[in-house]
Amino acid sequence: MEVMKAAVFEREGSFVLKDVPVPQIEAEDQVIVEVEACSICGTDVHITATPPGYIATPGTTLGHEFCGHIIAKGAAVKHLNIGDRVVANPNNYCGNCVYCRKNLPNECEHIEALGIDYDGAFAKYCRINSKVAYKISEDVPAEVAACVEPLACAVNGLNKINIKPSDSAVVIGCGPIGMLIGMLLKASGASKIYMLETVDYRIDFVKKLGIATRVINPIKEDAKAIILEETGIGADFVLDVTGSQAVPSIDFTRKGGTVVLFGVNKRARAELAQCEITTKEISVLGTWLANATFPKAVSIVEQKAIDVGALVTDVMPLDLIHEGLEKLAKGQAVKVIITP
Repeated sequence: MEVMKAAVFEREGSFVLKDVPVPQIEAEDQVIVEVEACSICGTDVHITATPPGYIATPGTTLGHEFCGHIIAKGAAVKHLNIGDRVVANPNNYCGNCVYCRKNLPNECEHIEALGIDYDGAFAKYCRINSKVAYKISEDVPAEVAACVEPLACAVNGLNKINIKPSDSAVVIGCGPIGMLIGMLLKASGASKIYMLETVDYRIDFVKKLGIATRVINPIKEDAKAIILEETGIGADFVLDVTGSQAVPSIDFTRKGGTVVLFGVNKRARAELAQCEITTKEISVLGTWLANATFPKAVSIVEQKAIDVGALVTDVMPLDLIHEGLEKLAKGQAVKVIITP
């Protein structure tokens, strides 16, 4: 039996590099991808924390933001060929449940997450369903292609609103997703972009990116007063990427504005003054994963519409994955790319 080295979540507090069997085609609609690069997601950091902030299946190879080349495919796969370079939607949907039939595969009742529910891409090879694989140009650097998944999620969120030139926006939370959202807002023509962050490393990083009108530390500064003073009425759009800032999001938004709740924090609880939504006529939207946005995300990186590569702070071999996770957990990196 052929084996490969993989980063495996064994149980709470145990995340190890070990030899595992090389995956084989088990169904006619599957493909095997030789992994070029796989980005460490914040979810991976939460899974490997003690106690874990996100639950994965014990014995699972982690990693879900990746790119690579198809080396084998099932008999039913007609739209992809051996040698094609692909990225993948890590959330494999059934295609048959009520939500899939409503064109909401991201809300699939039987969704399975790569690197969480089944073996992922922190390994030399990865098996996925062909319907979640998308071709990508060989011209896109591997470390950029590995970031298409979070970009597709960011695009899904921005698809729910209509950003126009001269609009103002607030992004709460400057992790990789928040920075991607900031980049997309800038490319969409938003004239005033306020990025809120409390970690010094990320504050400095966002300032250097040059996408924000102003970077605000809400612990040290009165964010609401600054936004109100500089916009006159509040922001047209507020996007919470932390999963815990619904209340200030509503405070920062102008009457008739829109709040998009992006981040997920299952522990977060807030007492909300519902009358603020009612009397200000604010639209509050949720956004979850990617929904038919991989083609657009691929196009964005192929056309270099935004500089996704600017977020890559580290590229490491698989042997150093624990070091990469530690850097992210300590807030000392933005996107860490693993090359199996």
